Amino acid sequence: MPQPRRKKWTEAEERTLIDKYCEMVSDGTLAKMKTREKKYKPIASHVNSIHHVGDPVVYPWEWTWKDVSNKVQNMRHQYSLVKQKIKRGDGDHDEFDWVEGLTHWSNFLRYKEVFGDVTVVAPFVNGFGEGVEFGHIGQSSGGEYPIGLEFDYNEEGGYNNGDRVYEEDETMGRKKKRKGVKNVERKAWAFVTNQLAQLREMEARFEQREEERERERKRRESVREKQDEEMRKVMERLKEQRNREWEAMENEREDRRRRRDEELVQERKWEERNERRRSEWNARIEEMLSEHRAEMAQFQARVLDEQQNLTSQLLGMVSQWSGHPGGIADNTNGGTSHYLSQMMQNLQHVGGMVDGDAQVDGHNQDDEFIVDG
Repeated sequence: MPQPRRKKWTEAEERTLIDKYCEMVSDGTLAKMKTREKKYKPIASHVNSIHHVGDPVVYPWEWTWKDVSNKVQNMRHQYSLVKQKIKRGDGDHDEFDWVEGLTHWSNFLRYKEVFGDVTVVAPFVNGFGEGVEFGHIGQSSGGEYPIGLEFDYNEEGGYNNGDRVYEEDETMGRKKKRKGVKNVERKAWAFVTNQLAQLREMEARFEQREEERERERKRRESVREKQDEEMRKVMERLKEQRNREWEAMENEREDRRRRRDEELVQERKWEERNERRRSEWNARIEEMLSEHRAEMAQFQARVLDEQQNLTSQLLGMVSQWSGHPGGIADNTNGGTSHYLSQMMQNLQHVGGMVDGDAQVDGHNQDDEFIVDG
């Protein structure tokens, strides 16, 4: 199985990282962030969006916030190494060829401008003649804690203010000298290990506190979201209840309006029915009056006809009596005059009935006709 390639930053990605770090320091965004993740996650996203997203072939790696954090510490160490290489002179008058630093690292001056200068300590020479460089534990201008050491070594005075000092004795042999140097070197590396362990412990506690704060923040957000959700549900229920009440009121108002319209329609129908009945009664009364008038007209016609008949008979009788040569016997004069007076009363009665419609309509007494027996 082929080994995976080691992730390596390009100089362009380093330059973008430094520029984004400088921008966040300038606008105060970096100082507001409390955890490394919050500090370096925007920088990693910015670098990825410019390089990896734009050209994944040339820039195949997608960096995380941990990669950015490690790169910041590595660049500090790289700056110290380059500065050690460009050092000119010795003693208290150290000079540095800053332009030469660009030949070792193209972002050397840009790092110095953004992160600040790092003091270089003289290398510690071990028993094998190799220089071991120790930096300083402190805080850089960006707020990071670079890895370094907190001890000073003096070749003449010994180690840590003379604790377990080893001084060369010209009379001692070479074997004893190597043993003393190894003891100092062993002590130094033990101190380095202790410092690194303390740093790891401090970082673990810091990360634990940050995780606890993050959990507490999420818990508060969850509680707030639950409260907001409950409030939203309560408001929705109140809104639905209010809508139901409004709907019930509208339905009741509509029912009242419908009942009122129905009552008006029923009242109008009742009035129309009464008007129709009144018209029918008027028509029936008019018809009865017309029939009554027709009957009265027929009755009057019969009365006139009877009057004419009686008049003819009277005239015939008068003409017979007046033309009789012997006249009427005396013994019949009394009966004849009684018969004539009765007939004249009947004629007057018939004449009164024929005089007008008022007399005909108002006269309810039965007519009496006397027939000579």
